[in-house]
Amino acid sequence: MEQALDKNQILKLSIVFALIYFFSINGLASLPGITISFLLKDVLKMTATQAAYFGAVTLVGWAIKPIWGLISDLIPIFGYRRKSYLIITATITTIVWVYLGQVENFSIKTLLILFTLSSTMYAFMDVICDGLMVETGKPYNITGQLQSIQWTSVYIAAIITGLVGGWVAKNLAPQTVFLITGMFPVLILLSSLFIKETKVINHAEHLKLTVVSLKKASRTKTIWLLALFLFLWTFSPSFGAPFFYYAVDVLKFDQIFLGIVATVGAASSAVGAILYARYVKKIKTRVWINVAIFLGVIATLFDLIYFTQLVQQNLALAKALNIATAAILSVIGSITFLMILNAAALACPKNGEGTTFATLTSFWNIGLIGSSILGGFLFEKIGLQPLIITSAVFTAAAWIVLPHLQFADDDMPVA
Repeated sequence: MEQALDKNQILKLSIVFALIYFFSINGLASLPGITISFLLKDVLKMTATQAAYFGAVTLVGWAIKPIWGLISDLIPIFGYRRKSYLIITATITTIVWVYLGQVENFSIKTLLILFTLSSTMYAFMDVICDGLMVETGKPYNITGQLQSIQWTSVYIAAIITGLVGGWVAKNLAPQTVFLITGMFPVLILLSSLFIKETKVINHAEHLKLTVVSLKKASRTKTIWLLALFLFLWTFSPSFGAPFFYYAVDVLKFDQIFLGIVATVGAASSAVGAILYARYVKKIKTRVWINVAIFLGVIATLFDLIYFTQLVQQNLALAKALNIATAAILSVIGSITFLMILNAAALACPKNGEGTTFATLTSFWNIGLIGSSILGGFLFEKIGLQPLIITSAVFTAAAWIVLPHLQFADDDMPVA
């Protein structure tokens, strides 16, 4: 039987989670995204393939998230499994961005090392917050609600970064943008001080319970099938970096417009998160994901329209199509993302929440990293248009695993 949690407690939890996610790498800390893309392209003269490989390497910390989950689950600092690590990682991240703000001449090596370190710290923060969310929300069946609040906060922050990200990329020096970004982990650190976490008193007993829980999870077929699905869902040869180069060089999209597209996408994602919170119990997970895979295939193939002469020669039409598709796909993607995350959260066992959830989501990130590497490799071999078609085929591969998955609402009547 589900336990009850009063509205005041839910509100306090929601505010803390919202603040941490608002200033995270998915939120305001994504501000330098456009700046970095143009820095790699125009200053360091990277090719599209090199940029794809560069981005993949910086994400390595997200692929090994289970390590961060194990550390926080098994080794409390001063009795705290989450708060202490959040303070440590936020501090290191601040130092990295402040240092980047002092660098006069950027090199590929320097940026690769520091971006990777920063990304790794953000991955650790993500594991900590997710572990806290699962262990707090699962007993009260509010993981879906908490995740909706977290990601609505992220999307609101992304609206802001979309509005100003293009402008800062065009008008501010990269060093200035990096110094501004260094403020955000400081705010995460301050937000973490409001976290109320149960202190581990008997470390030996806690360690024993956690190990037992993780062993049980590792032998659960459902968890590994879900992990495989998460991998297949994201693993399709990415054409993100090559398409960015194409959009800038051929379609003539500039920094300001790219910022506007990011804003529209973020606003639409926020709408999707709100719809998810409002109607989550009225949508069958399996039905929705089937629809989402189909739409994902169609949407990927739709990008081929940007290679037609009509669109290439009509900047206004190209921009209108880009904004419209960003709006529609962001709503669908947001709802799908949250439904999958909630399915992962509900699969996590007590005492091993951080490690199990991190393991599941790391397959998501491994899929993204592999996609970037494979996409960069195939782009040089087959070109951008065949790469888009190949990506659509890989997206459809998620259908292979879907029939074998078990979701919490499979046998539940629609509310």
